[in-house]
Amino acid sequence: MCHKHVATAVYEAGVMAAISIFWTATVIAQSIHPPAPAIVPPAAAAEAGSEPHTLSAFALPNSDADETAHIFGLDSKLQRLSTLQSERPSDVPTTLEELSARQELLESVQASFLDVDSVLAELANEQSDLSSIRAALQNRRDKTVNRLTTAALLTGSGLSAGVSATQFSGLGSTTQDVGDAIGIGSGAASTILSILAARAQKGPSVRVEETPNMLAPLLGGVPVGNTHYPPEVLQYLQSPPMGKDPSRGTRLEQLMAEWDKAGRLSAADPATRRRQIAALTASDDPAIKLTIDQLTDRIAMLGDVRGRVSLMKRDLANIMRSYSALEREQK
Repeated sequence: MCHKHVATAVYEAGVMAAISIFWTATVIAQSIHPPAPAIVPPAAAAEAGSEPHTLSAFALPNSDADETAHIFGLDSKLQRLSTLQSERPSDVPTTLEELSARQELLESVQASFLDVDSVLAELANEQSDLSSIRAALQNRRDKTVNRLTTAALLTGSGLSAGVSATQFSGLGSTTQDVGDAIGIGSGAASTILSILAARAQKGPSVRVEETPNMLAPLLGGVPVGNTHYPPEVLQYLQSPPMGKDPSRGTRLEQLMAEWDKAGRLSAADPATRRRQIAALTASDDPAIKLTIDQLTDRIAMLGDVRGRVSLMKRDLANIMRSYSALEREQK
């Protein structure tokens, strides 16, 4: 009987040891290779009330932001990130692929900002150069006009006093005739000086050197220097605004209509238009000299283009602001 009890005890001890070894091995295996989480379909998750926030509900604030996102290819990156987030259950941490998609989106938005900034910098640079040239011409013009106006005033008023002195009745007729001649001469000289002062209001002209011509790609001219528009910016300018009347044309066509209305770019006379475009896009051309009025028109038109391009930064900011708001909701 004793031997029987000993054998039973040894058997039971062996079984318990085997169970313990099996359990330990199972726990270690699960810790090294955890089971894949169950994928819950979106519909089932919604029914369970645990659907995560995803970019499928992401909506840009306006049609302009939608258009800018499409032009820069951000819509496809947003869609990819939306898909990854919608397929991830709420109780599963962010995957490496999703983090990579976020990083790609942020880098693309940053590159888009820099592309727009590069155009704005070139536009501002040309405006600054032309403004300095115009200021120098205006200074020369003002000095010339002031000299001619002063000379006309002195000629008219000073010689008039001498003429009056020769008209006393006690003086001979010869003296009076000399006075009359002086009066006629002073009047003619004063008139000529006044005409010259009026003509000098136009100011001198000057050749523009070593300056970008950012209007050239838009008006069919030849770009020089660092004149460059990224394809996305050109596409934006050459596209009609979304949600607006398409009959008004593209953004660039709308600008040209405004320039025609202001007299800066003629649409009726082809010859006049060619001369205007030559002046608006001239850079380091010895055959073309610009007046103060032409410089003023060119500076104003660069400002118009700069304003339209700047709206792309507004749209990019709206894209990221909307996405950041959604990211905060997910947290």
